[in-house]
Amino acid sequence: MKIFAVQMDVVPGRPDLNFKTIQKYIVEAKAQKADLAVFPEMCIPGYLISDLWEETTFVSECLSINDKVTALADGIDILFGSVARENVNGENGRPLLYNAAYYASQGNLQPLVQFEDHVKYFLPKTLLPCYREFDEPRYFSDLRALAMKWGTTLENILKPYRLRGGIQLGITICEDGWDANAYAHPFDILGLQMGPRDLFINISCSPYTLGKTKARNRVFSHHAKQHRIPLLYLNSVGTQNNGKNIYAFEGDSCVYGSEGDTLFSFPTFEPYAATLTVDDSVHCPIPSFEKLTGMAEVRAALVYMIRENLKRWGIRRVVIGASGGIDSAVSAVLYSDALGAENVFLVNMPTRFNSDTTKNAARDLADNLGCPYMVAPITDVIESLRLSLAKDSFVRNDTKMIVEGIHYENVQARMRSGAFLATIASVVGGAFTCNGNKSEIFVGYCTLYGDTSGVLCALGDLWKVQVYELAREINKQGEIIPQKSIDIPASAELSEAQNVDEGKGDPIIYPYHDKLFSYWLERWNRNGLSDSIHALKTGTLCSDIDFSESRFREIFPDDSLAVLDMELWWKRYQGIALAKRIQMPPILSVSRRAFGFDYRESQMGR
Repeated sequence: MKIFAVQMDVVPGRPDLNFKTIQKYIVEAKAQKADLAVFPEMCIPGYLISDLWEETTFVSECLSINDKVTALADGIDILFGSVARENVNGENGRPLLYNAAYYASQGNLQPLVQFEDHVKYFLPKTLLPCYREFDEPRYFSDLRALAMKWGTTLENILKPYRLRGGIQLGITICEDGWDANAYAHPFDILGLQMGPRDLFINISCSPYTLGKTKARNRVFSHHAKQHRIPLLYLNSVGTQNNGKNIYAFEGDSCVYGSEGDTLFSFPTFEPYAATLTVDDSVHCPIPSFEKLTGMAEVRAALVYMIRENLKRWGIRRVVIGASGGIDSAVSAVLYSDALGAENVFLVNMPTRFNSDTTKNAARDLADNLGCPYMVAPITDVIESLRLSLAKDSFVRNDTKMIVEGIHYENVQARMRSGAFLATIASVVGGAFTCNGNKSEIFVGYCTLYGDTSGVLCALGDLWKVQVYELAREINKQGEIIPQKSIDIPASAELSEAQNVDEGKGDPIIYPYHDKLFSYWLERWNRNGLSDSIHALKTGTLCSDIDFSESRFREIFPDDSLAVLDMELWWKRYQGIALAKRIQMPPILSVSRRAFGFDYRESQMGR
């Protein structure tokens, strides 16, 4: 049996375009004389499309495309993922929907779920994820609910699909494989009914996170080895945007042998189709594609998301405030990779607080990349604003309009982004960027309507130490980011107190605070302020956050100082920083816990 497995670029919300892609691959599959073509989960509608599922006409369009795909099953079978609908309402008061797998053969859909006189010509997903960015129970019902409705058990209706030649396919959908902590174990149910000549197929639409390849290999390799049954894991590629976060679907599909060994892995971040032969074992193309790891992988993911989303929005040029610091430098490289250096306009906007060191670094970065570059001093405009406001006054209030101190720092940030960059972007016909990183966003070390503005926040899911790691990765093949941008203290350069030539910079202490903030944010079992204080008192904090004990004592000779520091940052994290975060532009997500729709928060005045 020959299987044509398609790692497909799925366009969210465009079933018409996705059908054309499927149609093209079916022609290719037939040319390869394949018996079965397999496509990913939700390859017709797209996956992260939120409340578009509530639009009846959209779901109807998807169902009509399902029929068109089924009609292509002439001389070839087709397994694909899409939405299914029943003519009854679900628990949400809307028509009952399923995230489902379909199997088409000889122009007809085949029954995939049967019990007594009940039959369904689709297979609902068993496990519906409801964590991080996932919210499937909001829209879909599942196979267990269907079993309960029919008065039976999951084990009685989850069956392998038997092909004419006798081979059985154990079909699962994405989360069905990630079942370690779940109420049901679909692979175990199917595996008990299958043999070594059969095949597991898991169709997925699974977003990229750093390190997911290792976790996925561990999970699906285990399923194959435990049941001595080979397994095809088929993921999609593309990017999807839920309004607060942008995700990459990296593909990275894989075939596992019956011993859990990796037989073949697909490329990452690009569509690809491969023909597999299944007889007594699975035969795959040789060799597998090499994989990027660490920050090289992150760089590829970020560039992919930038390129695909800006193309989708029709944005061909971007303007970046090039300060000479590390964040803007890394952003400039990523956008140059995505759009071409000629389409990335770097603007240095100095005041008297900006050192020659950073101004020269900004110029050198532009020269190294070959980007258009401009110096646009902002002091005169700010002074004009200050003088104008000083002449103004309120009626019924005697507050003087004196712009100094923190107000003067903030007006610099707002002038750069809200006025200069936005206007320059308009003139050159592009958009401007937000260069903030996760550390700054965590504690609100950024200016509302200033450096929190922009079309995308490319570094918003990278801690500051990771931004430096990414810079070093970029410079592996030669200096692109000036070394002085890496060496100088991280600084906003908004006052004399932030003079980089005097070693002054941000109040955030790297990498200690990155480790502490991650401890509060990214653990599966969430930690809070009281947990970190308790760990400090019991002597486990440094080991818990993987930070040097000796360096910790250099920073905080006394525990009381560490507690005061924690309380300060926790208050900002839960207070003003939250108010800023909910107004951030979409963050490109690469971690286990990105701000936005992944990490959902509400203002509670804690």
